[in-house]
Amino acid sequence: MINDNWFQQGGFETYKHPTPISYETATDNGIIDTLEGPVAYTVGFKIITGPKGERYPVSPIKFNAYYDENGDGTATPKKIIKVAKLADHDGVVQASWGNLEYTKGNDYIVKHGPGDYGVVKTDIFAKTYNKSKEGK
Repeated sequence: MINDNWFQQGGFETYKHPTPISYETATDNGIIDTLEGPVAYTVGFKIITGPKGERYPVSPIKFNAYYDENGDGTATPKKIIKVAKLADHDGVVQASWGNLEYTKGNDYIVKHGPGDYGVVKTDIFAKTYNKSKEGK
């Protein structure tokens, strides 16, 4: 089970590369198929397109907390130190917007804050995150 204590052994500090990402703003409610499964969104959510063409929704509050808009349909990730760990078992992270499946050795679990986790495929993690230092 993933909880804040799970990151104590093998977790490390990380942050997103300052590479701009593309996004659009949802004009209708819907569901999008992400790499971790279907995720619902509502009007105003930002639909981000990742480095492999994958798409995922982000609430406006989280989007503004994590990104700086560039005024051209792109945004740059803010340098926010987070904790990540490679999944050591298969399971599901329960996020506020839906359940995100992960598999051992194929996904990183990223801790955005207390009790707030995301799932990132290993190849996408390598393209979008920097390790700041080992050992948390």
